[in-house]
Amino acid sequence: MKNFVDIKDFTAAEINAVLNSAIENKNHNLSSEEILSGKNLILFFEKNSTRTRLSFDLAVKQLGGSSIILNGSDIHLSSGKESLSDTIKTFGLYSEGVVMRVNNHQTILETIEVSSVPIINGLSNLSHPCQCMAGLMTIIEEKGSLENLNIIWFGPITNVAHSWIEAHSKNLGFKFSIFSPDRSRDLYLSKTKKYKENLNVESIIHNQINDEILSAADVIMTDTWQSMGEETDEQVIKELHDYRVTKSLMNKAKKDCMFMHCLPANRGQEVEEAVIDGANSRIWEEASNRLHVQKQILRILI
Repeated sequence: MKNFVDIKDFTAAEINAVLNSAIENKNHNLSSEEILSGKNLILFFEKNSTRTRLSFDLAVKQLGGSSIILNGSDIHLSSGKESLSDTIKTFGLYSEGVVMRVNNHQTILETIEVSSVPIINGLSNLSHPCQCMAGLMTIIEEKGSLENLNIIWFGPITNVAHSWIEAHSKNLGFKFSIFSPDRSRDLYLSKTKKYKENLNVESIIHNQINDEILSAADVIMTDTWQSMGEETDEQVIKELHDYRVTKSLMNKAKKDCMFMHCLPANRGQEVEEAVIDGANSRIWEEASNRLHVQKQILRILI
């Protein structure tokens, strides 16, 4: 593993190895190690961040390393006074790895071409692999495995959803369905075409909620309707109303169906408060697992 950019870059065996080791190390309560002693990680943020910033910063420290947090506005790159290539080469002089949270996925793709140190995708407009890995870990902890599970995504096909689509393509054992309006699907397909992504999604995206699929749901997920730094299509927002995760919708799924959300959330919009704060919600376990799965990624990469 040279970089951690997208789920599609790894085999099912490699993904499972990261997840299993993350769970094992979490259960052994390994909160202090020295594997990164004397090493530094740069955390570069073009976008605002809460969980990614906190979890990576703490992960590095718990592994014995140090970190430098840089916002986009802190450096010459954002003002156009320095090229991406020169910026990344400079990062390599002062660190053993870089976490990047960027507006454009192309930035990460160009970065890995010139970087001398490992690059980790902390979120882009296309994908959010660390969030997906934390979600997979949370489901395994709750359900015991991913085998024969039915996972359903409701609402816009966001960067997080894209990483789940990639995870599903790795045949990890779960079925994946997306309920989303046509306009949202078209926006997603336009984006994947731009980045030359080649995923067969027609069979998993549905524009109408199928009660038979819903009744078998083990996990239901959604995301905010307004992604950071991206234009909001008001017509899509209007159409998404029919894809809200409500208490009545959850009641149509299995009794022990989990609800998950990557956060931040807008209670009352994409999800009802009774669901996200209810007994079947695992949003805080998912958020907590960002730390543990990212520690395992760092153990392997840095």
